[in-house]
Amino acid sequence: MVQIASGQNTTNDLANRINIVTTAVPFLSIKLNPAVNGVITTIPDGTCGPGIYGNNALPALDSNKLQASVDIVPWIRQLYPDRNLYNFGAAYRLNDKHTIGFNLCYFSLGTQTVNTTLPVIHPSEFAGTFYYTYNLDKFTGIGVGLKYISSNLTGGYYVGGIESHPGTAVAVDLGFAKQFPGRNGKMDQFFGISLNNVGSKISYTQNSDKDFIPITLKAGYGIRLYISGRQSLTLSYECTKLLVPSPPVYYADSVDGNNDPIIQAGYDPNVGVFRGMIQSIYDAPGGIQEEFHEINHSFGMVYNYRFLSAGTGYHYQNETKGNNKFFTIGLSGNFKLNRAGTSLCRLNVSYLLPIYENSPLRTVQVGMNLVI
Repeated sequence: MVQIASGQNTTNDLANRINIVTTAVPFLSIKLNPAVNGVITTIPDGTCGPGIYGNNALPALDSNKLQASVDIVPWIRQLYPDRNLYNFGAAYRLNDKHTIGFNLCYFSLGTQTVNTTLPVIHPSEFAGTFYYTYNLDKFTGIGVGLKYISSNLTGGYYVGGIESHPGTAVAVDLGFAKQFPGRNGKMDQFFGISLNNVGSKISYTQNSDKDFIPITLKAGYGIRLYISGRQSLTLSYECTKLLVPSPPVYYADSVDGNNDPIIQAGYDPNVGVFRGMIQSIYDAPGGIQEEFHEINHSFGMVYNYRFLSAGTGYHYQNETKGNNKFFTIGLSGNFKLNRAGTSLCRLNVSYLLPIYENSPLRTVQVGMNLVI
């Protein structure tokens, strides 16, 4: 604070200080795909087709008539043993051009007490999405989804003397996916990009300022190598950035005429949604170096042999932006539901392993997919 007040901070100093970008309803950013790589959501993972969440353009790259998935993600169980994220999604291909689908996500926050005079409450959050996917051609798809978000954290009780209510928001998801088939049948390439949770701000009281939801831009690239008719290896990369204003640096002992702190570096974060999305590209107090710190990186590798898959993934977040770093390892296998083999069910189990020994993120994720 002394350095800030005396104006001695350099851009490099600001870029390397802890400055975490926070949003409301952060459960929307939890990795839902429990497949073996566990961290890539914009391109196919090589285990059970492209999947049906993360990028709503991916069903265009899959010729299956019906896909459905159920996922269970225990969340920070070392701190809160009764918190779970449940997800259910389905996609139905109408014809060669059109696919519709939906996704339901429920985050149970266990039991909490607002204060000693009020009963125990059961806070929870919910997001429901209906989406449509269109095939531009056999190997290209675009998708759009409409999402409704509800967050009930206080049970409607007074908090700090102010009456609270569930926060609600509406948002849009946009996606693009492209497959580049190899000419010799030995390698396919994939590219995907998605813009998720572009929607209204959310608040829990009448008098409070509204908060951004996690508007996120993702881009992924992958290569699938066909070793033989029964074996393949998929290598993938994905980068992610929140399109939400970065917290500025304020002078420690100065206020303006409205008694608001004066910004020393950065920009005012109290702006509208679309202005905030654009501003988030250049508003970090530490300049371009800090903007690069706000990009998360994910790497995945999946080996597939017949009906079994095994793989690993790694997620990296800069130390100044949350320091969320972890590996995932897992197995995935399917079995046929009829003799013709036209239907199959795939079970995915993966283990999230943080690089820090006592991290509460350590968890096992379980998912099941049905393909017809």
